[in-house]
Amino acid sequence: MPQNARLHSLDAARAVAMLLMVQGHTLDALVSPTELDITRLPWSLWHFFRGLTAPVFLLLSGIVHVLATHRGADGRIPAQLIWRRLRWAITLIGIGYLMMFPAQRIWHLHSVSPEQWSAFFRVHILQLIGVLLVFVLILFLLTRSNHHVGVLGLISGIALLAAAPAAAWVDWYGLLPEPLAAYMSTERGSLFPLVPFAAYLLLGLPLGSWLERLPAEQRNRALRSHWPLLGLGILALSPLLTLWCQPFIPPQANPYHANPGLILMRFGLALLFLSAIAWLFQRAARWTSLFALLGRYALFIFVGHLVVLYGTPWFNSFARLYPKSLSLAEGIAATVFVIAVCIAGIAAVETARRYRISWHVVRLALSAVLLYWLVGPA
Repeated sequence: MPQNARLHSLDAARAVAMLLMVQGHTLDALVSPTELDITRLPWSLWHFFRGLTAPVFLLLSGIVHVLATHRGADGRIPAQLIWRRLRWAITLIGIGYLMMFPAQRIWHLHSVSPEQWSAFFRVHILQLIGVLLVFVLILFLLTRSNHHVGVLGLISGIALLAAAPAAAWVDWYGLLPEPLAAYMSTERGSLFPLVPFAAYLLLGLPLGSWLERLPAEQRNRALRSHWPLLGLGILALSPLLTLWCQPFIPPQANPYHANPGLILMRFGLALLFLSAIAWLFQRAARWTSLFALLGRYALFIFVGHLVVLYGTPWFNSFARLYPKSLSLAEGIAATVFVIAVCIAGIAAVETARRYRISWHVVRLALSAVLLYWLVGPA
């Protein structure tokens, strides 16, 4: 988006949300349950707020997607932007599946067990975002204004909320092929099914449309004053809706996935989080360039920390070598290390750009390494 229209407080919120997600993954993967017991305070609160990082990030993605989309005089999206977003969506989906590739070489696929295939098909945040970006791109192509995209996003988000209890009753693996069923069910290990997580991104579209229609100088004020009221209003409605919907939820379902009241509660808390960051940003405006950098590389940090923490199908790392076995102090040290490596990676990419090293060269080198891993000698 143009620099003068950019909401740097949203950059700050995205950076903070991503760093919180990194520390949550790292501590959960490495620290022994005897020291990190999520059934007791303060770790039960830590675990609850961990559940908010994905809704916050998805909500931000929906908001920013609208603010970053500029149409031509006829209301159409430029072809270059369409292909760039489609390519990015496909890249995210591809990375998500590659990180769960079930064999070290392509010719080993014939010996992969059904359990390994199920692990490969599990839906993580990258696949979810990639699929949602394709859906949102279709909304932009079907409309001639971002206001209409916001309206369709609101309708779609509310429809998903209303459908959440019914979706929890469906035997998706009996109805759909496993690669598709994994997008609808957590039965075989998917972490981010479309219901309810798509709703957070879709409900970000009308918020982005609202911000876009405000004069640039009023947008931060709206984040600090109007959104807390909206968030508190949603939180006030959430308990009643939760109780009303509870009889319709199957006993085995995750209530945060199936109960519209609890889904809305997370949405309201995500709004309050964005508002809080907007207030805090006033005191840290001098760090604007840093927040913009971290916000721009948020998905890079996400992918990078997964590689550093878990490794890949071709090499292991901390979480596979020392699963849930470290002390809290060691886990905190590992968190600092993972974040430092990711920031060093960002610095390396920025340095390469400064010396005019083409991103195409980097992609070609990464593709060559991946090809070697997939078809090279064992």
